[in-house]
Amino acid sequence: MNLTAALGAAALLTAMATALFAVAASVIGLRSGNGPLLRAGRRSVYATALFLTVAMAILAVALLRNDFSIAHVASVSSTDMRPIMKWASLYSGQPGSLLYWTWLMSLFMAAFAWVTVPRIPWGGPHAIAMCGGILAAFLVALLFFASPFRISVVTPEDGVGLNPLLVDPTMLIHPPVMLAGLISTVIPFTMGAAALMAGRIDSAWIRAVRHWALLSWLLLSVGNILGAWWAYTVLGWGGYWGWDPVENSALLPLLPMTAFVHSMMVQERRGMLKLWNLALVFAAFALAVFGTFNVRSGLVASVHSFAVSEVGPYFLVLLGATLVGSIALLAWRSPQLRRDHDFESLASRESSLIVNNYLFTAIMLIILGGTLFPVFSELVRGVRITVGPPFYDDVVGPLLIVLVALIAVGTVLPWRRASNATLRRRFRDPLLVLGASLVVLWLIGVQNRFALAGMSAGIVLISVTLREFVLGASGASRATGQFWPLALLGLFARDQRRYGGYLVHIGIGVMAIAIVGSSIYQEQVRVVVAPGETFELGDYTIRYDGLTERPRNSDGIESEVIANLVIFRGDREVGTLDPGRRFFTNFPQQPMARVAIKTSLREDLYIFVQGWDPQGVAEFNGFVNPLMAWLWIGAGIYTLGGLIAFMPRPVEVPQRVAIPDSGAAQRA
Repeated sequence: MNLTAALGAAALLTAMATALFAVAASVIGLRSGNGPLLRAGRRSVYATALFLTVAMAILAVALLRNDFSIAHVASVSSTDMRPIMKWASLYSGQPGSLLYWTWLMSLFMAAFAWVTVPRIPWGGPHAIAMCGGILAAFLVALLFFASPFRISVVTPEDGVGLNPLLVDPTMLIHPPVMLAGLISTVIPFTMGAAALMAGRIDSAWIRAVRHWALLSWLLLSVGNILGAWWAYTVLGWGGYWGWDPVENSALLPLLPMTAFVHSMMVQERRGMLKLWNLALVFAAFALAVFGTFNVRSGLVASVHSFAVSEVGPYFLVLLGATLVGSIALLAWRSPQLRRDHDFESLASRESSLIVNNYLFTAIMLIILGGTLFPVFSELVRGVRITVGPPFYDDVVGPLLIVLVALIAVGTVLPWRRASNATLRRRFRDPLLVLGASLVVLWLIGVQNRFALAGMSAGIVLISVTLREFVLGASGASRATGQFWPLALLGLFARDQRRYGGYLVHIGIGVMAIAIVGSSIYQEQVRVVVAPGETFELGDYTIRYDGLTERPRNSDGIESEVIANLVIFRGDREVGTLDPGRRFFTNFPQQPMARVAIKTSLREDLYIFVQGWDPQGVAEFNGFVNPLMAWLWIGAGIYTLGGLIAFMPRPVEVPQRVAIPDSGAAQRA
């Protein structure tokens, strides 16, 4: 009997018991009006998080101690792995990732029960019951289908180690953030379900869920950005987004959550979109569950997928239950979901936000349909037809350009309605910027119609958003007498959501320009050269000086073979690059590319080695990716704006004011 495995399994069983108790205590306490029982249900959520934390700690200790008697440890770790990479081992296999998912979900729910539930007495018991039920559903998968504490049939002397795709420092950050984003959709889902069950369909639940929705949107955004960075710097194919089915699964929940972050403003201000907002949070969580099913079921082929197992069908059932339950709740309360006000004008910010939401939904449905198309084609025609990047580029790309343009239009439009004179005044400068940007782009050689549309839309979005900062800072400076830069910084303190959101929009504009430039104007060459020979790539001349081999013997890497390249621009040497390939002890048939990138604000020179022969004649794949640095700069601006919008505002404590005695005043 393995004591470590027994303790881990016992922690999971106890967590299951406390999760089920949270459901029972909340339901019975609500029906009987028993306050102590309701408090016990809330505390059971804390207890579930505690026992799942214990299970995580036990698995972490097993990894650090190289306890290969536990099957998960043997499959993802090895004795030569550095301790820091054991963190990536913890969530790299299927059982470990499910434990990490459930543990993080329990922490989100415990924080929700601590911070938010006491503020929503109208829906707290319903929310706690939902939390307990969802945790129990995921614990079923851990206990019966993919236990991280299953004992190895034969204890090996050493483990297999990490999959070569995951042996990179980025794996210490990207999967945790991406999984946190997917998991965080459970809180808005729980809040929406609680509001429906409690019959509180007004804006109370929107106010309670606002920060949780912003947190979920931010984590999903950063997770996808980090995924793009990992794909670009590690996978070695020249790009950052390949429309892989699992990449799509990570992106899908972000789309309804982004739509919700915008449309909840309409419900707060105008009492509209009640049904729509609930449908969006339900869709975001359902798509997160779909992603969990997708990577574990073998439904679609992907380099990111786990091995096929019986946990896949279980998550399909869980996804079905989520969809059926969501639709049933919406149908039950639909008579109460009528809007409080009607639209007053098509030329209003409300209207632009609605169209914005429709576009997000259309893009979501197209990506979902493309992801599942191989399954549908096999069911109908008996042939699995894969939808590739050209489909998404041709269909989703133009919609994204329209979306960027619509964000700019929504920034200019006022709430409710505006006179024709106001509209002419507000749109005059953006239209001038649009015309000027089209002319300048054409003159510098940007003549592809999609590039013109995408770049000009990004430029207009940046300009109209910067104008909002200028107008706000100028008004604050005149009103307070502050120095203009201080007034500009003060905007973020005065209205974090608004100006943080504007910063996000600037980031989107910068990223849009970079994405268009790097996609449409990318240059590529694939050559075979011998040591001492050169090849051309864009404006660069590259000399290949031969191969160098060096041992590693850590993290499963046996050795690295490096190609020595010298980079020239014209007759001037501008640097060196050292692409190569890594070879792994336990994965001899799976060498990994070592990408070499030379970055500037203008472009990236991106090269990797495809292979070589015994004489050192090597095959290189090289790219010139214009404006790539601006993609990451825009992502940084986007993330900073999201953090500012998310940060809670300090609560102003009212000051005590002495009230004079009226009698004393009269006597005086």
